Amino acid sequence: MFRIPTPFGDFPVFGYGAMVLLGVLGAVLVLRAGARRSQVDPDRLTDLAVLLVLFGVIGGRIWYLIQYRHEVYATGDWLETFRLWRGGLVLYGAIAGGLIALAWFQRKQRYGPWRALLDLIAPALALGIAFGRLGCYLNGCCWGEVCAADWPLAAIFPPGSPASISHGDGLSSSPALYPTQLYSACQGLILAIILWRAGAHLGHRPGRTFALFLGLYAPGRAVIELIRADHGVGPGQWTVSQLASVVALTLALALWFRAPHQHRPGPSDPVLPTGPTPGS
Repeated sequence: MFRIPTPFGDFPVFGYGAMVLLGVLGAVLVLRAGARRSQVDPDRLTDLAVLLVLFGVIGGRIWYLIQYRHEVYATGDWLETFRLWRGGLVLYGAIAGGLIALAWFQRKQRYGPWRALLDLIAPALALGIAFGRLGCYLNGCCWGEVCAADWPLAAIFPPGSPASISHGDGLSSSPALYPTQLYSACQGLILAIILWRAGAHLGHRPGRTFALFLGLYAPGRAVIELIRADHGVGPGQWTVSQLASVVALTLALALWFRAPHQHRPGPSDPVLPTGPTPGS
């Protein structure tokens, strides 16, 4: 995006990393706001959010390195494993990593009922997706199929971008492509708004807000996959993310129908504990 001059040379600020950072900050703000609305100590959840982001990045990166291992290590450069500023996070891997971390820390620290905790995370996660996909757009990864040049939203990526390299030698701009990154960013933003509003009405059925997130995100992601061109899957074949969407949708249905009934929380009846973490 730009460079920051320092005594040790210019420090480059990459669009992908900047958007991921903004997404994390925005998600934490939404999480804290949701915690206050649910009569929960926001500071406790902020600490948890930092850990979830860390494990989410690890999970997303591991999934990416496995799914795209042939492209990542085509040159034999194993340092590519750690070059996160070039992109390379798979969202379903990040969600899986975050959920595994949540299960672990929930067991150790007792942050409160896990379903209610997932409900608080849902809108924050959706907002993070929106910013993350903007980062993909700036980076030129996760590109779409070739579209008509006069398509109003057609995206043409500059020389050297992943999209341009995939359509030639990278010395010229890419052809007109569907901006699948922007479609996904819009999906994340709309989901964040829906989930925030839904969270105020589904509190008596903990788990349903997160189920709504999975139930709405998974079909949308599966549809967008139909016009993505970065996965190398032939016509009629299912992508890894489409298969993961089936799993996510199944989990959404299970969470929705197994959500327990409880009375609506009042000012003196918080959804999650507000006291200090045990042992702190």
